[in-house]
Amino acid sequence: MAAKNTDKTTKKKAQARNTSIEFNWEDIAPEWATEGIERINSEFEKLTDELQSRADELQNRGEKFRKESRKRIEKNVKQAQKELRKVPAIKRAEEFRSEFEKNVEKNIDAGVDRVYSGLKLARIDEVKKLEKKIAQLNKKLRTLEKAQAA
Repeated sequence: MAAKNTDKTTKKKAQARNTSIEFNWEDIAPEWATEGIERINSEFEKLTDELQSRADELQNRGEKFRKESRKRIEKNVKQAQKELRKVPAIKRAEEFRSEFEKNVEKNIDAGVDRVYSGLKLARIDEVKKLEKKIAQLNKKLRTLEKAQAA
């Protein structure tokens, strides 16, 4: 039991010594060790800079690749559309779409005309024509008034 107590007190004394001593590497480091650490830090900074520049380069390459890929894809899509337009069924479908759009537009205009005539309103294009005629008549009237005044 006395041996155990002695071991415990020895450990406590060692711990007390370790905690009371402040260890500062710069105070006790030899010059060669400090120089070595500085060289390691310098090399580390160089490698970090090189790694960053390579990462930037890879990012630029990736952006360039995306742009070029997008251009190639757009070119291929245009080429595919051009080739598809040559297919007779596609040609007929485009003609049908064009005719359908014209018919829809014509029907809408006819419906609008019926609504305006039913409400006894003038369409905007008719109003614009009338405004132009009124402007022309006003000019003629001014010239006549000037001629009479003179």
